[in-house]
Amino acid sequence: MAIIGSNANRIIDKMVDFMASTQAFMEYLDKAPEQDEAMESVPPEKIAFYLERLEHYRDIYKQKTESAN
Repeated sequence: MAIIGSNANRIIDKMVDFMASTQAFMEYLDKAPEQDEAMESVPPEKIAFYLERLEHYRDIYKQKTESAN
């Protein structure tokens, strides 16, 4: 059985990635909270990772929008 602490960083990364994907999806639906509100829950050391993943997901939704037109 794995110790929870040994996977904590990976779990946090998954959580931050999920938060970024949710933010991008809500922006796509025009229902997103302000960027600052969304980042309040992101650990300070993970902000750069969050912004990187957010840009990745925004690009995905931008491509979907462009291909639908």
